[in-house]
Amino acid sequence: MKPLLATTFAALTLGGATAAHAGDLYLGAGLPGLTLGYAHPVDDRFTLRADVSTLGRLDWDRSKSGVDYDGRVQIDRLAFFGDWYVHRNFRLTAGLTVNEAKARLTGRADGTTITIGDRTYVAGPDDQLNVRVKYPTVMPYLGIGFGKPPQAVGGWGVMVDLGLAFGKPKVTGQVSGPLLSNTVSQADVDRELDDIRDDVERLRGIPQIGVSVIYRF
Repeated sequence: MKPLLATTFAALTLGGATAAHAGDLYLGAGLPGLTLGYAHPVDDRFTLRADVSTLGRLDWDRSKSGVDYDGRVQIDRLAFFGDWYVHRNFRLTAGLTVNEAKARLTGRADGTTITIGDRTYVAGPDDQLNVRVKYPTVMPYLGIGFGKPPQAVGGWGVMVDLGLAFGKPKVTGQVSGPLLSNTVSQADVDRELDDIRDDVERLRGIPQIGVSVIYRF
């Protein structure tokens, strides 16, 4: 995914330089991270866009149901959009995103015990619950936004995107360590994973909430 992002980044920059008479370069921030993109008007109401975004590596921790979780989230994304300007600078957007979107959660004992599923187990410092969350590589996208319509004159502008890349994450996990490996049932692990799955599926995908600065050549 990293070589693909780097290649696309270079292509977007070159595309802005070689197609300077027609397109927009934009740089933004929000979810899912920092974004660099290029937009090319097709006619007075339609624009095609491509961009790359990255959230980098975000570390966090939380406590849930007697388990202390350390987490790391990674989101890298390549996106292809079509914009339909329905009224002035307001548009509807549809497209596809190609993602490397995943999270690693490591659950450890809250004190000397850990609750997994419906049961509480004795756990030592080397015992943990390891969870992986991964979104699909390719996801459809629908959204709305505001920006420079295709017929607008060149110069600077601002663009706003609100939308969702739709996809159900895959949640997997297992316990490790001298105590938990010998005592925790698979049924309790599955119940704990179901609880985490319910949390991450509430969003129905990966949201996009971003503001970008545009320059039209």
